[in-house]
Amino acid sequence: MKWTNLDSGYKDQLNIIKMQTPYERLGVEVGATMDEVKKAYRKKVKLYHPDRADCFMEKHATEVIKLLNQALEKIKQEHAS
Repeated sequence: MKWTNLDSGYKDQLNIIKMQTPYERLGVEVGATMDEVKKAYRKKVKLYHPDRADCFMEKHATEVIKLLNQALEKIKQEHAS
């Protein structure tokens, strides 16, 4: 069986994630504490970690992890100020 248009669906998902706020990416409320944010971050990273994905999903998982890292850093900056 030949796979076609594989990248288009995952790129769409990545674009949806990119449009979300950092809080939406991590699945927490805007007023969440840093402990809640870190807990949600760890849970999402476990879910999307490239080592847990098969070789087919590894590239997608890596991109999602990058977006989760960006979200965590942005929230940390907001809490620091």
